[in-house]
Amino acid sequence: MKELYIFVTTDRPDQYLNPIAHCILSGTNRIIFVQIEDSRVNQVQLNILRANVFDLIKNLTTGKYKYYTGNLKDTVVNLDAYYNTSEIAKIEAKYMPILTDNIKWDIERVKYLELRKYISYLKSKKSENVIIDVTSVSKSYIGDILACCLLENFDKIYSFELLITPNYDKPWQILFHDLEEGKQYRYLNIVETPIFQTSCKDILIRTTPLLLSIVGTALFVLLTLAATFMLGNNSSITQAISAVGTALGIISFFLIYFPVRGN
Repeated sequence: MKELYIFVTTDRPDQYLNPIAHCILSGTNRIIFVQIEDSRVNQVQLNILRANVFDLIKNLTTGKYKYYTGNLKDTVVNLDAYYNTSEIAKIEAKYMPILTDNIKWDIERVKYLELRKYISYLKSKKSENVIIDVTSVSKSYIGDILACCLLENFDKIYSFELLITPNYDKPWQILFHDLEEGKQYRYLNIVETPIFQTSCKDILIRTTPLLLSIVGTALFVLLTLAATFMLGNNSSITQAISAVGTALGIISFFLIYFPVRGN
């Protein structure tokens, strides 16, 4: 099962339709709306949002567009005033596969301080079948999500990017049915960039020697204690093990304050 975990911070369904439609028509069959529970951002009613996204798509399959937020809330626009009969039929056909029963729609909530644990959980699944979408997430969380994904070595973080100037007076014109991939939009993996990939390698270069040194120090401390217990303090073996452990401890200290840098 291919899964899309779409982080939400707004209750406007339009912003989620595009990545959802793109992913479902690319083979995704489970959509999960994820909300970070945090007092800094107004919380979205996930059940209502999920229902509104589904309802928005359902309306489009009948040639209608509905507003769910703002001054025009609950206003319904008949799209046959803007599209001909053939175009309306194409719009309806475009969205019908999204409403099939084999698509699962779920919601999940994650506490802010448990975000890394949640990303780790996603990583533990078959990561090739899991996508995180940050198209509409608040900027205050972008850094947190990227940091957690980096630490957990999760590299499927996507965002839906419009390549045209949006016309908010006619919002149905910036929805999936009116957009061509590569011309009007792209679905971008935001960590597949040269700088980000180089940064990941640099972090690995810096942290690996430190981790090895810390583990080595702990191991030699245990060996020193065991040797002292069995052979005594004056044993040459005990002294040798202790010396190596001390050296590793000094190396760990320097790696913390003077980390190894990439080229």
